[in-house]
Amino acid sequence: MRTVLEQMGGESVVSGVVTRFYEKVLSEPRLVGYFHGTNVHLLREHQTRLFTAVLRGESAPVEQDGPSTPDPGIHYDEYGLVLGYLADALRESAVSEALLSEILFAVAPLARDVITVPAVPR
Repeated sequence: MRTVLEQMGGESVVSGVVTRFYEKVLSEPRLVGYFHGTNVHLLREHQTRLFTAVLRGESAPVEQDGPSTPDPGIHYDEYGLVLGYLADALRESAVSEALLSEILFAVAPLARDVITVPAVPR
């Protein structure tokens, strides 16, 4: 059985998705502040490795000397924006809707490592 990564077309497709994703995120006023002082080139490389591993069916890699990451405190609603931009980047990379859903499901567990401010009850 082929992995999600293989169905997508491999690491080169993931790299393109990650590049598109960060172009979108870094142009979003509600998100760009999280990346102040971050080496975005290293962050893209890190995210490519992370997504490649997850889509291959492996655990997310733990890197000792990873890139500087966005400041803690991302809000649940902001994470929703992040997922929307990821979905857009996948669509722009000609990933099918069925595979897109599978990818979002595969990366969903990563949310617990990113969201530090829960949603505000309405």
